[in-house]
Amino acid sequence: MVRLWFMQQRGEFVGVGSMVGLAVAILLVETGTTDGGAAFLALAAIVAVAAFALPHAYWLRADEDGLTLVRSLVPRRYAWADIRGLAMELGRDAENDGHHLTLRLRLADPPGRFWGPRLGRIDVTEEDTPEGVPRRALAELFAVFVERELPVDLPEFANEVLRVRGLPQLPPLPLWAPPEEGAPTPEQAYADAPGIEDERGDLVALGKAVKRRVRLSREYLLRRAALADRVFLRDGDGLALAIALGEAERLAEHDGIRVEGDQRHYVREQYLSYLGRRTLNP
Repeated sequence: MVRLWFMQQRGEFVGVGSMVGLAVAILLVETGTTDGGAAFLALAAIVAVAAFALPHAYWLRADEDGLTLVRSLVPRRYAWADIRGLAMELGRDAENDGHHLTLRLRLADPPGRFWGPRLGRIDVTEEDTPEGVPRRALAELFAVFVERELPVDLPEFANEVLRVRGLPQLPPLPLWAPPEEGAPTPEQAYADAPGIEDERGDLVALGKAVKRRVRLSREYLLRRAALADRVFLRDGDGLALAIALGEAERLAEHDGIRVEGDQRHYVREQYLSYLGRRTLNP
């Protein structure tokens, strides 16, 4: 069992306990049930109970069938077949300018911020690297995803935590390289593609459908990457190139591969294959 309660903000439990305790203390004093000293003791007892309950109110357990996440004593079950990976988002606190990492289960595609329940939040360094000696439970969480061969968003961060704790590293992603005859040229890949404006309109509708039909998500990412590539080839400006490379990277991440060289070569090969399948199965 992986215990993740240390990643939950403690104020979420102790703070609630304090508020409840304060309300009870005021009620006891106002109704004349007891004096101020006894009311203070009641407040302290409620806060202590909330603090003691913290490890039992938030934890994660992994077994052969899936993950069980308990939050506020309420268990939720997630089967391995429904888990796509571990979402990891770096951020900065506005109040103290500290850096943190938020972890979530990823239950659907395409990759996004809120596709699964939040597992917790930990502090990181200003360089967005693990702070101090990583908690054993965090390393065990990453080890679960290593064992199940599920991707994590920040493999370098996870591998550093695993290395410090002496646990096996994440397996390297499969490498895609252009075939011996070379990747398709843009002219070959996009010869039968619809017009850019027509494709842009179709993607707006497809983006709405993706929210309801997860199986369409890969097609959505592929067509977005191909469209961004075509816009750059038409316009040739730096911003369009950055967008095209970013969309190509998203597709490669979704497919769980590393691309040798320009990732747009992978987009073009996959798009040409997609058009061929669509022609055979209209």
